[in-house]
Amino acid sequence: MHAALKEEPERIHKLYVIKGKRNSRIADMVKLARSAGVPLLVQPREALDRLAGNDSHQGVVASVAAAQFTDFDELISKSLGVKESMLVALDHVQDPHNLGAVIRSVEATGASGVIVPRHRSALPGGAAEKAAAGALWRVPLARVPNLPRALDILKESGFWVIGTAADGGEPPWNLDMRGHLVLVIGGEEKGVRPAVRSKCDFLASIPLQGVTSSLNASVAAGIMLYEYVRQQSTSPR
Repeated sequence: MHAALKEEPERIHKLYVIKGKRNSRIADMVKLARSAGVPLLVQPREALDRLAGNDSHQGVVASVAAAQFTDFDELISKSLGVKESMLVALDHVQDPHNLGAVIRSVEATGASGVIVPRHRSALPGGAAEKAAAGALWRVPLARVPNLPRALDILKESGFWVIGTAADGGEPPWNLDMRGHLVLVIGGEEKGVRPAVRSKCDFLASIPLQGVTSSLNASVAAGIMLYEYVRQQSTSPR
C-alpha cells in the first residue's frame, strides 16, 4: 500500500486509518495520502476489521481501483524491443499469494511481465498486492482468453517456451536461457496442463534432495527466474 500511495495514488479512492495512537509507518502513509489528495477517514479498529475482512490490516485499509491489465500484443512488442527478455505465464495459478509472490520475483529480476488466463486464475487484489509488496504496480500483467493459443502466438513472434515439470525435464542450469523466453509455471494442484505442456519447447525440472515431491509455484518461479538472471550475467557481451 505504501508503494501505491507513493507511485500511483490516483488508484486509491479512500484511505481508512485506525483511530488513536499510530506508528511511524501509518504516519508516513497518512502524510503521503494528504500530499496526493487521497481522502482520509479515521475509523475505530472494529470498522477496519469489517472493511478488511480480518484483523491483520495493521491499522490501515485502502479502497483501491482494480488493477489495469496490459494489452497482450503490447507486452509482446515491448519484450521483443530489448535484446533479451523473460515473460512468465501462469497456468491456472489460483492462489492470490502465489500470484503476488511471482509478480514480486518478476520485478526483482527485471523480467518483462506476467501472463494469466482469463479463467481459473487468481486476480490482482488485496492478498496478491500484499504478497507483491508494491511490485504489482510496476509489473505489466496481461490476461489472455486461451493460454495454449497465447503460447502459439508468442512462439510465432520469436519466443522460446520453457515449461516447469515435477520430473522429465532438464535441470534449469542445463538449459540455454538467453534470448526471448516464456517461462510457464503450473497451478497449485495439477501443475502445467497437458494442453499447455505440448506447447513448450523445453521442460525444466528443479532437482529436489528431500522427500518433498514438488515446490510451491512461486518458489519454483523464483528459482527459475534467478537462473535466468545468472545466465544473463555470465553471457558473453
